[in-house]
Amino acid sequence: MHKVIILGSGNIGFALALFLSKSNSYEVTVLGRKAKALNQIKKNLNITVLQKDLEDKKSYENLLENYDTVISALPYYLNIFIAKLALKANINYFDFTEDVKTTQAIKKIAKKAKENQVFIPQCGLAPGFISILAYSLYQQFDEVYSIKMRVGALPLNPSNKILYNLTWSTEGLINEYCNECFAIKDSKLVSTQALEGLEKFSLNGLEYEAFNTSGGLGTLCETLENKVKELNYKTIRYKGHKALMDFLINDLYLGKNKRRKILKDILEYAIPSTKEDLVLIFCTVIGKKNSILQQKTDVRKIYNEVFHSHQLSALQITTALSLCTVLDLYVNKKLIKASFIKQEDISLEDFVSNRFAQEFLEKD
Repeated sequence: MHKVIILGSGNIGFALALFLSKSNSYEVTVLGRKAKALNQIKKNLNITVLQKDLEDKKSYENLLENYDTVISALPYYLNIFIAKLALKANINYFDFTEDVKTTQAIKKIAKKAKENQVFIPQCGLAPGFISILAYSLYQQFDEVYSIKMRVGALPLNPSNKILYNLTWSTEGLINEYCNECFAIKDSKLVSTQALEGLEKFSLNGLEYEAFNTSGGLGTLCETLENKVKELNYKTIRYKGHKALMDFLINDLYLGKNKRRKILKDILEYAIPSTKEDLVLIFCTVIGKKNSILQQKTDVRKIYNEVFHSHQLSALQITTALSLCTVLDLYVNKKLIKASFIKQEDISLEDFVSNRFAQEFLEKD
């Protein structure tokens, strides 16, 4: 049985442990910081848990040596360190990071990987499944003019002025709202500003907006530079959200590196979390096939749901199941043989055929 250690016992770590342990194909251990969360995991899932200070790098000494794979569900700033430990321990490495610089560093680490050792970052929703979906649509054309990728995790019943609830890592949310974004314009890689590029649209009678955020493209810019004329990624929110976040981040300078902790404290103090959410995935590709200009659009809505008597948010479901699927494809030798695998290297057909990916088949 494939032995996996999950680092992080938060919402995503719990969902990962739930799905993998209930599959009866993986021996799962969860390492976390909070005793309460770990006790709940042990009680509900009957798996091994370890409590350590995840910020103390000394606590990881010899930790990974008896496992086949480590999955980091930790904040992005710890992932480079974990990837180096995985390299040293000669085990596989998976994560969810949206941070561009972190992924670039992990790619360099993977160059030193031993035979049959693999590093696969960005295995969540965006980057992650959206990259696999977009690249699959791209491959259906002879020539591609534009690829537009839009993803949003949205509360079903927003009750505050920013029309949002916390559904994942606050550090990750701030990171994608503040950091440099990338896109392809006129076939060349360009840098864009987070929270810019506002667009508005309606779907099923509801009004949404979308704007630039960092990291959602994953490695697609690198893969498709000089191959498409336009490629961009934007985060979907309810109409009105962007203006208020722009005020906090730019007008009040809470997006500055030294002030981001203040923003984190404000959001976590005032904005409640929720598991009553939905994930909206929207991808449109325009190009030519057989000399005819065509457009292909793929829209998927995924809702929160109960799994094995546990209420999970739509974001938990899509993020955790995306990584479970990629891991399962790797274990069953359905991925390319390489030390570093990009999300777009993964076949959409293989992905949605996997037992863990059935939630992604639901189309609106």
